[in-house]
Amino acid sequence: MAELILTVLKYSVILAIPASMMVLSMESEKPYLKVLYNNPKMMLRYFLVMFVLVPALALALYYFDIDNRHTWLAVLVISLSPASPGMLKSLNKINGDTKISIAWMITAILLSVIMLPVNLFIIDRFIKFKIDLGIDDVMIKLFIMFLLPMIVGFIISKFIPKIVPGLMKILGLISKVASITLIICVLIIAVPVLMNKSLVSMGLILAFLIITLGLSLLFELPGEKYGPILAYSVVLRLPAPALVLASINGMTKVYAPEIITFLLLGIILMMIYSKAFYGNKKVAN
Repeated sequence: MAELILTVLKYSVILAIPASMMVLSMESEKPYLKVLYNNPKMMLRYFLVMFVLVPALALALYYFDIDNRHTWLAVLVISLSPASPGMLKSLNKINGDTKISIAWMITAILLSVIMLPVNLFIIDRFIKFKIDLGIDDVMIKLFIMFLLPMIVGFIISKFIPKIVPGLMKILGLISKVASITLIICVLIIAVPVLMNKSLVSMGLILAFLIITLGLSLLFELPGEKYGPILAYSVVLRLPAPALVLASINGMTKVYAPEIITFLLLGIILMMIYSKAFYGNKKVAN
């Protein structure tokens, strides 16, 4: 039964993510990278928080909290990952800046290819934890699952716009069915995981998420008119790189519970945040 669920989960991911990325790129028509790159101060703030300060906080907690190093190591690895594409839908609901959101998500994926091995090298200097980077596997999966479908979507929108409406309907249906299947599989796996997790571990991960959310919002104040793009990016991380690293190093069973807990608590936290601070309100543009 467990193998069947994992197989269904695998193929749901293979269908859901590329299809949703193509739909997203065809809807937006452009990657809007210039919009973000024309605002270098914002880009620098986003980079510092997402790829420097948050991993540094996780590393410090690992170093000083000896009793919970198992939890902090998992948090540290997932804190090196780029933003989840799911943050775009969340930001759209509160009318966040779509152009900068898309540009930052693409940029974060590209930056993670560089910053993941760099950060892991630095981490190794501090904690002497030997890890097979598996950067080829991570890079290939990020490219095939995320960047390639978006590139194809942008190309179709530019050169074959007539087929976009029909193609979006087909891909949208595939994405919706695969995403629902994916959510069901994740819940089947996650519920027993959460039930078996200690309250201390869950509390530590939740506290980390709340602190990083506050840190992100603080750095985001100069550009708050665009919406909480950085906050959603930091909390809603893409779990794929962390899971790939865990798998390559034969540690999936050890660290998958923490990664899933981080993912689910992050989603719940941002749902509460969105409801509390925005409700039916929209970002003022």
